[in-house]
Formats: sequence, structure tokens, C-alpha cells
Amino acid sequence: SSGINAEYGGPGPVFERVQFNLFGRSPLVTHYLNTRNLGKDLLAPKLVSRTQIEKIGPQEPTYRQIIKQAKKVYDNLEEQHERAMKLSDAEARRIHKRYKEEILELSVIQRELFKRKNEVRVLSEKLIDYQNSDLYNQPGTFANIFEPYAELFKEQIEEAKKDLID
Repeated sequence: SSGINAEYGGPGPVFERVQFNLFGRSPLVTHYLNTRNLGKDLLAPKLVSRTQIEKIGPQEPTYRQIIKQAKKVYDNLEEQHERAMKLSDAEARRIHKRYKEEILELSVIQRELFKRKNEVRVLSEKLIDYQNSDLYNQPGTFANIFEPYAELFKEQIEEAKKDLID
């Protein structure tokens, strides 16, 4: 920190208005004069108002401390945002990879099913039953229809994945 004093960031001192006798003496001087029977004040008191500090406000936090704390909070939020972005990017890549794998699996199943006309008829009936069922609009249920075929054509799907990687 530099040698410059920072101003306080909180509320300042509390002020109050008080009466002040312009021609009066301090209590100490008045007491001294009275104990020695010296001089009486011949001038009539003249009262005026003045402002004095009643209570000094808190000395912390200073503006420098407030700015330092705000920078810490900002840096922390930046770091959290960066972490969240990395996680969401990784999740998006994972979802995209899974999507590509599922498309590949479905295309292999489709190709293999067209080689077996009887299986196409069975699958068509399953799809019509599925479309007329309560499960039709529920997520994840459509994949259950193709699950047995994914197992049946597992070798062909693995070959297609290898060809995709190469």
C-alpha cells in the first residue's frame, strides 16, 4: 500500500448544534477566577450557535478496503464463471458425442433391418403400438424399442464405430 491515507467508506461523524457564549470563559478559567475572587464578567453574554462533533463515525472500512473486497468478489465470480463454462462445454461435447453414436447405431440398425424384411414388419408393429400408447410423449421411451436391435446388431455397430474413428 502507498503512504496515502484512504478515506473512510462508512458514515462520517455525527454533528450537533450547540449554544456558545462568545464572551464567556472556559469552565476551568471561570472556576479559577471565582476561587480567587477575581473579576466578574461585565459583558452581557452573547449566545451563538456552533456545530461540534458529537460522535466520530467508524474508522473502517476505508474506500481502499471496499475496493479491494469488491475486486476479490469479482475475481471469485470470474473464476466460478470460467469453471462453469468449462463444465458446460465438456457436457455439450459429451452430449454431442453420444448423439453421434446414437445416430450411427440407428443407421446401422436400419441398414441391417432392411436386409431382414420380417424384422421390419415386427418393428413397424411395435412403433405403431408405441405411437398409440401413453409412453409416446415421454422422453427416453423411444430408445427402449430399439434396444433389442442394438444388442442384436452389436458387432455391426462396433465395426461402424471403428470405421468412423479411422
